Order: sequence, then structure tokens, then C-alpha cells
Amino acid sequence: MRRVIFWTALLTAGFLLAGCKSQASAADSIMAYLQARVQSDVDKMIGLSCPEWEAQARIEASTFKALNAQLDGMSCEDSRADGNTTLVSCKGKIVTTYNGETREWSLSERQFKTVLDDGEWRMCGYQ
Repeated sequence: MRRVIFWTALLTAGFLLAGCKSQASAADSIMAYLQARVQSDVDKMIGLSCPEWEAQARIEASTFKALNAQLDGMSCEDSRADGNTTLVSCKGKIVTTYNGETREWSLSERQFKTVLDDGEWRMCGYQ
């Protein structure tokens, strides 16, 4: 009888945990977006974007495609929230190399605008 109660409790806990969706922060979503961007992963970028940003995500996916892009020292944090919108500030840089020339793109030059869409933070522009 104890085994039945134990297994029932274990299964119930498993179902409860499976139903809980861990929500990433807005900063986590932007870091994932930037990682997808340096990898030119258009599908992932679109999946991390709000509907209004999807066309721009397609354009951004192509910008570093031939540039051997990498993230260097990236860290992001939520900086200002207003309802379903959160601005994210990042530090670090994107480093690109093309024809032997290295170029650095600072992530701190602008803030990333995210919106809460269907329980997920999504990239939706710059501030």
C-alpha cells in the first residue's frame, strides 16, 4: 500500500511539474536572440520575435552571415518594465571577421525592446 501511495504521489508531482512552464526573463530572450543572430539562424530569430519584428528579424539574420560573427562578453539585464513591455540593456560585443578585417559591434549602444506575447518575452525592436 505504501508503494502505491508513493508512486501515486511521485506521478502527481511529475504531472504538476510538467504543467509548470518556466518563463525566461526578457534578458534571457534577448541573449537567445543575439546568439541566433550571430549564427544567422533565421527560424530561431523569428521564433524569438514579436509578429511586428519578424520581417526585420529576417533581415538581421542575413547581416552577419558571411562575417564569422561571435559574441564576446555578452551579459544582459532587464532595465525598465512597463506593463507587457520591458527594455533590456546588454554589455559585450559582437565581433565579426571578413577578409581578414575584424570589426566590433557594441551591444551597449542601444536597448532592446521586448514584449510579453503568449507568456514569452519576444524581441520587438530597439530603443
